[in-house]
Amino acid sequence: MQSFLSKVTSEVLKGDTPLSSITFVLPNKRSGLFLRDILKNQLEHTTFMPRILSIEELVKEVSGFEILDNVSLVFEFYSVYKEQSPKAETDKFDNFSKWATILLQDFNDLDSNLFDTVSILAYLSDTKRIEQWDPGAQTGSPMVKNYLSFFDKIITYYKAFKEHLIDKKTGYQGLVYRIAAQSMDAFREKHKNEKFVFAAFNALSKAEETIFQELLINDLAEVYWDHDEFYTKSNNQSEQFFKKYERSWPYYVSNDFLWKANNFNSPKIIHFHGLPKNISQIKHVGSLLKTFNEDQGIDDTAVILGNEKLLPSLLNSLPEEIATANITMGYELQNVSLSTFFQALFKLHLNSSKWKKEDAFYYKDLSALLNDPFLQGLWSQHNEIKIGLRKILYTDKTIFISTKQLMTLVDGFDDVSSLFKLIFSGWEGKIDRVIEKLILITEQLRKSKDLNNLNQEYLFRYFNIFLQLSNLNKNFGFIDDIDTLYQIFQQILKTEKLSFQGEPLEGLQIMGLLESRGLDFENLIITSVNEGFLPASGSNNSFIPLDIKLEKKIPTFFEKDAIFSYHFFRLFHRAKNIYLIYNTITDDFGSGEPSRFIRQLDTAKALGQLNRVVFKKKILSPELQVSPLVLQSIEKTDAIIVRLEEIAQKGYSPTALINYIRNPLDFYKRSILGLEEFREVEETIAAHTFGTIIHDTLEQLYLPYVNKFLERDNVKLMMNLLEKEVERQFKKSYSSISIASGKNYLAFEIAKQFIFNFLNYELAELEKGKKIKITGLEVPINLQHAVKGLNFNIKLKGKIDRIDEVDGVCRIIDYKTGKVLPGQLKINDWSLLSTDEKFSKSFQVMTYAYMYLSTFNLSVNQLSLETGIISFKNLKEGFMPFNNGKLSQEIMESFTTELDNLILEIFNRDIPFLEKELPVFNY
Repeated sequence: MQSFLSKVTSEVLKGDTPLSSITFVLPNKRSGLFLRDILKNQLEHTTFMPRILSIEELVKEVSGFEILDNVSLVFEFYSVYKEQSPKAETDKFDNFSKWATILLQDFNDLDSNLFDTVSILAYLSDTKRIEQWDPGAQTGSPMVKNYLSFFDKIITYYKAFKEHLIDKKTGYQGLVYRIAAQSMDAFREKHKNEKFVFAAFNALSKAEETIFQELLINDLAEVYWDHDEFYTKSNNQSEQFFKKYERSWPYYVSNDFLWKANNFNSPKIIHFHGLPKNISQIKHVGSLLKTFNEDQGIDDTAVILGNEKLLPSLLNSLPEEIATANITMGYELQNVSLSTFFQALFKLHLNSSKWKKEDAFYYKDLSALLNDPFLQGLWSQHNEIKIGLRKILYTDKTIFISTKQLMTLVDGFDDVSSLFKLIFSGWEGKIDRVIEKLILITEQLRKSKDLNNLNQEYLFRYFNIFLQLSNLNKNFGFIDDIDTLYQIFQQILKTEKLSFQGEPLEGLQIMGLLESRGLDFENLIITSVNEGFLPASGSNNSFIPLDIKLEKKIPTFFEKDAIFSYHFFRLFHRAKNIYLIYNTITDDFGSGEPSRFIRQLDTAKALGQLNRVVFKKKILSPELQVSPLVLQSIEKTDAIIVRLEEIAQKGYSPTALINYIRNPLDFYKRSILGLEEFREVEETIAAHTFGTIIHDTLEQLYLPYVNKFLERDNVKLMMNLLEKEVERQFKKSYSSISIASGKNYLAFEIAKQFIFNFLNYELAELEKGKKIKITGLEVPINLQHAVKGLNFNIKLKGKIDRIDEVDGVCRIIDYKTGKVLPGQLKINDWSLLSTDEKFSKSFQVMTYAYMYLSTFNLSVNQLSLETGIISFKNLKEGFMPFNNGKLSQEIMESFTTELDNLILEIFNRDIPFLEKELPVFNY
């Protein structure tokens, strides 16, 4: 079937007007490229090519005005806003830029549709005043007054800004379109011997309608529409604008409406493929393209991305066999890898300023920046810098790191030193100097030999952005601090796109819906055919409420839906194979269901309006290959046995043996390989640091009373000394950050409360008449333990938190800051002690009891002995002894049997270190 543009050129070539006198006007430049190629193939003799313009280029020619980019518009608008606002009521530039972009869009919509903008803005102001009117109140609140004042001033802003732009012969798009519509008399006279051919249009603004009609009525133009009978028969909203033009334009009273065809209901196959999640859709597109390429090639194939954010995923999923792909849509700069570098750079300095740390940076911000690939590739080539940075970030565990420390590390490495100086120093000065630094940083990064062409292009685009900001700020001076600069930078990233270079007429075509205007393809793949994407979600991001827009007939999201509908269905006119791919999973709020366009197709099919179209529907799901979980196993080699014996000489702690019970593979990593769990810098007190503070405080408080019977006055004195001692231990164990506020202050208060509660418990015991004598605090203890079956001793080592005597009973006590229940210290099946982690606390206190008895050559028959735990989170239980009471010879023999079994298993060559199905530490 002949494409629409081909049909247009054929019709034009039949006429008598020479091509050199014809100007083709199309919705965008891309359709113009295809039109030029079609003309070249249709021409049979040498001639001058006609002019081919986009509608925006024509409007600029008619008006004689330039259209400013969004960033420049905001700067220009702020200069006018400052002149029109009292200094005390003027917003800062960063705050102004947030609402100004919305107001500029309102100005744009009103002007491009030729409304009496001043009248509508006055109506808006009156409406707001009525909304806030309260007959019972004499004056409104200051907030209401400011609110109403703002809407009153919008008219002033509009008039002044319009005048300001006209003086400079520039404007926002809507203003330039209004001026173009008002300039048609002069333009028509100038081009009275020419012919304008408008093609592939649908929804026009009032200004565009005026331009079209002026040229049509004066026989200077022809307009070709790509209309279809399907829209009329199905009462589809895609016909909305065509119906309006055909019925209301005077030209069509005596002239035909060109064209309304019947292309939609031509032989074609529409495939409906539902898949879960975005990535499944994109992978499926890759599979379809591979099939197309093998069967028929992909020269007449287009992929339309309903969700343009999926472009990076699509590029990574294209089959290797597809050598040529032309990407029409831009790649948003905020999604390129370089954006993370600049985001990290801004965050580093913003936080440094927020925390008032001159020439010092928060370690997490610094780590994120230094580990960004764009920067890491430079300093990581030098081993000395790597070692130094690792020490600063991960060994010294400093929370704020100074510029001096960083510059000392790179001293002597000129390439890195010059870049570090730009990145880390001099950001507290004038903002123009900071922008200049950003320009120099991009220039220096571009000198790296390791960058590929794509990264070079990223850097060049960012270089241009910072150069533009530099020029604008030199002209206007509105950016006065880093925070404002960052806000403007983020706004630019949301609108700026990276354009791809390629051969526009060859290979696979990848585009967004709007880029497809006027183009036809035999094979179509359209993704994200879901509500919220096709059509886009309806929103009213405007100062003008929806009810006023409806009353004044200002375009709303209803018109936007009709535009999306037409652009979507127009692609079907001449296509043969269409794949509509949608996400089968809705979001948490139930939205994101298949697009209404799919339902409309189903309805039309059911009513017989698409009798020549074949529907094929499938719900697909990706094939998941689930590998069974294989637990890791480490065989015990000779080297491992030697290492175990070396550790046996140095000593196994109860904690190390418990690690084996918990997970033998974890024991292997910690004890055999010597790996430690990575501990980040402590911004807030970690559990192990908190426990150390509790233990050390109790040791210092009780130290004067070792080998003495406690008196109540002793405990009361300890209570008086408590706060100072806790504070001293905090400073000793945790000196990096103040404990005067935040979570650290709460931890400090909890530590004080824990110890105070314990001293109260101790005092209550004394008041009951109990005799308490402290015999040891933080007692280090070692034991050479002989195991039957091993020809060497096993050294056991540890530290007992407290040993005391209470009414003649010796107690071995382990402090726990966490919650421990009495049931965790009871055991019936002794075999579980050395195999089940749930009984680790029982294993620990029994190991201490065994070491204590053996070290001092004591017997439980000679000594009344208990071993157990005091839990500060469960202090109401007091001292919780193992198995509820005194130890016996039978208990000790049962324990040593399980201890020996555990040690023999560790040294057994035939039993590997087998991973348990438990979460393990990350190393």
